[in-house]
Amino acid sequence: MDRIPVSILGATGTVGQKFVKLLDGHPWFEIVALAASEQSAGKPYGEVVRWRRALQYRSRSPGW
Repeated sequence: MDRIPVSILGATGTVGQKFVKLLDGHPWFEIVALAASEQSAGKPYGEVVRWRRALQYRSRSPGW
């Protein structure tokens, strides 16, 4: 089965972070794009996110 491509808007915010955590590595969904404010444009996700509520993110996707 092909994974369903998803984009996450507001990926650096609290809710966006939760979606990233839940969908990263999910067998049915593939994160294909992350969107955030203009301040974050062009920067790697790990560089701009300030994790809330002790969420920990293990990226399986290079470049985030």
